[in-house]
Amino acid sequence: MTNVESDKGGVQVISRVAAILRSLEDEPTGLSLGAIAKKSDLPRSTVQRMVEALTLEGLVEVRGRGAVCLGPAFLKLASHSHVDLTRVARPFLEEVALATGETAVLVSANGAELIVLHAVISDQALRVTPVGGMLYSMYATSGGKILLSRLTDDEVKRLLGDSVDTLTPHTLALDQLLAELQQVRDEGVAYSRQEHTMGIDSVAVGIRSPQGRYAVEVVGPSWRIAQAEELIKTSLQKCQADLARTMHNID
Repeated sequence: MTNVESDKGGVQVISRVAAILRSLEDEPTGLSLGAIAKKSDLPRSTVQRMVEALTLEGLVEVRGRGAVCLGPAFLKLASHSHVDLTRVARPFLEEVALATGETAVLVSANGAELIVLHAVISDQALRVTPVGGMLYSMYATSGGKILLSRLTDDEVKRLLGDSVDTLTPHTLALDQLLAELQQVRDEGVAYSRQEHTMGIDSVAVGIRSPQGRYAVEVVGPSWRIAQAEELIKTSLQKCQADLARTMHNID
């Protein structure tokens, strides 16, 4: 084999790997080998060989009944792209925290959990203090509901399972959650009222960036959030619009 032929073969392999990974980027519940083959326009046998190799490297993983998802090694690499959005979002989060007096948080999805990327902590004595890297149950948080609302009901069920754990007496059952997600899709704003932690409420809106989908939450003591809900909603919507404008200008 000549060097030119070897180079062409290497490029073809990289192209096929990229096609497989791209086919999984908007599929949090995973795809079967057949679905990947159809979406990437590759032979199923080729997909199977490459998925086996990618699994060994941790770039994909197989869950449940053969659903292939992006793996931990790929997500770790991709997580570095959050840094740019965090840098861009920080002043807008600070503005939200100042306007509302509560903690403002940038979050994203990590499988069926919500991960904190950055938080601007309220300066009030009684406050919520999430730390970057902390994980929360997506279904019981306002930011998680925003991200879940981008999925169909069937995709939500595949991601969360047939039921969800009751974290507090206010945690929604799965059927209640699905009904509320339709409201979130209609209104673009999500709420969590003591569903994850007793005494803590939050409000969130969605953020779309070149790196993917995120949410910005305002979180604090339930009684304060309830009193200032309209102010919080307005502040978050302004943050959403300002961030969208800023990222468009960067592009």
